[in-house]
Amino acid sequence: MLSIPQYLDFSQSGKTREICEFFLELLKRKSEVLYLHSQQVANYSASVAAKLGLSKKEIGMIRTAALMHDIGLLSVPNNILNKYPYLSTREMSQYKRHCIAGWSMLENMEEFSGVIDLICSHHEKWDGTGYPKRLKGVNIPLGARIIAVADYYDSVINPCTARWQKNHQEALQELLGAMGTSFDPEIVRAFIDSLAPGKKIRPIPIYTKSNGKKKAKMAAERIADVPAKVAETPTTEEYTEK
Repeated sequence: MLSIPQYLDFSQSGKTREICEFFLELLKRKSEVLYLHSQQVANYSASVAAKLGLSKKEIGMIRTAALMHDIGLLSVPNNILNKYPYLSTREMSQYKRHCIAGWSMLENMEEFSGVIDLICSHHEKWDGTGYPKRLKGVNIPLGARIIAVADYYDSVINPCTARWQKNHQEALQELLGAMGTSFDPEIVRAFIDSLAPGKKIRPIPIYTKSNGKKKAKMAAERIADVPAKVAETPTTEEYTEK
């Protein structure tokens, strides 16, 4: 994992840096968890962008967007944040507005004209079931697709989130299983390769119900359902641990 101090080491400077530091300080005062999470997502996202061969300018923009991706949560009450993801329909609706709120906070700042769409779209899903605009596939900005994968991984694995919902192996397996549905398959592969180059993960059983009976289903079977246009994405076997 990239070290947290790298989060201030992005290409933009001057007002952009000052504004980022201002919002991050507000986020820190609201929640230390969100503050640390934003830093780690920025580091992961920059690493994936570099793995994809993007330019230094593009990497800097994606890192900046990742740093700021959750500033819209400043508008969400702590009593809702502390309950997430166990929210009522009304609370969830309020929570989902944070993407638009983050966009609104920066929309009139010229320095962020290239990143506000990434901030607004980081909860969109590859299959079009995300929010706030239900964008699908390549209609989702590339940077937002990168941030989405990094955001998911860090939210369930990093100890600073105080959740420990999944271990490293389980989190990577979930990402593989969500290729072609929640996440862009190419981004998932780049994320895994940047996170642990040369490392591979073990296939673990995933249980589903069929005709009232439980049966084991490996993640490789789920990946086999990915549309043909992404057929070159990895299977679980390709990531089987040495």
